[in-house]
Amino acid sequence: MRVNIMGAALLWAAGVAIAQADGGNPLDSTFVVDVGGFFLSTDINVRLDGEETGQTGDEIDFDDTFGIGDFERFRADVLWRIRGKHSVRGTYFTNTRSRTNELSRDIHFGDETYPVGAVTTGRSKLEVLQVSYDYVLRRRENYELAGGIGVHLLDASLGFDATVTAAGGSASRELSESGSTDAPLPTLGFRGIWRLPHNFYATALAQYFYVDFDDYVGSLSDLKATLVWQATPHVGVGLGYNDFRFKFRLDKDRFDGRLKWNYGGAMAFVSVVY
Repeated sequence: MRVNIMGAALLWAAGVAIAQADGGNPLDSTFVVDVGGFFLSTDINVRLDGEETGQTGDEIDFDDTFGIGDFERFRADVLWRIRGKHSVRGTYFTNTRSRTNELSRDIHFGDETYPVGAVTTGRSKLEVLQVSYDYVLRRRENYELAGGIGVHLLDASLGFDATVTAAGGSASRELSESGSTDAPLPTLGFRGIWRLPHNFYATALAQYFYVDFDDYVGSLSDLKATLVWQATPHVGVGLGYNDFRFKFRLDKDRFDGRLKWNYGGAMAFVSVVY
C-alpha cells in the first residue's frame, strides 16, 4: 500500500510539472515521462523457514512449480531536471500473479508442508518504486553523463494456498502460508543519454546495492538501455530492455529465509518531453 501511494504521488507530480514546462528533447528537456508496456520474464527462487515450528523450508523455483510464463505489465519512468546539473528520476510498476497447479513433490514452506498431489495456488506480488537524485558529471552538445544516489522501495510477497484431504476422504484442511518483505534499499547509479542522427536518442542506466549487516544480507542490480525516436518536439516512441535482480537472506518476523527475484524483458513506450 505504501509503495502504491508513493507511485501515484510520483505520477501526479509528473503531470503537474508537464503542465508548467516548455518544449524540448530528451537531452535538454525539463521533463521526460515514459509510459508503456513491460514484457516480463521472471525467475523467482524462495525458501521460507517456519517461525513457530522452526522447520527449514525447501528451495522452491516458483515459476517452474506453477508453470508461470512471460507476461506484460504497465510501467512508468520519469526524469525531472530541476535546475542546472540537478535532476530527480523515478520508476514505478507493479506485478501481481497467481496460478494453480498440482504439486509433483512435497514442499516445506514456512510452518506448513504441502504434500505431493495437492492442488495448490501460488501467489506472488512485487511493487517497485525507485526514486533517485542525479548530478550531471559531464555534459556536451550531444551527450550527458550523470551519477546518482537513490532508493528502491520493494514490496515483495509470496504465498501458497491448498486444500488437503485426509486418506479415505473423511476430512480436509486448509493450508495457507506466506512471507513478505518491504525494506527500502539505497542504490548508487550512473545514467547517460546520447543524441544520434535522425532524431534518435540512446540512454543507459546502471544501479547497484549490496549490504551484509547483522541478520540481513542482500544485493540489487538494475540495468536498462533504451532507444527513442523523437517523432515530434514533444512526443517520441521507444524500445528498450531492463534487467533487474535482487536476492536476500533474512531473519525477520515476516520473512525468515531466502528470496531471489530476477525479472527482465523488453519495453515499448511513448516518451513525452517538455
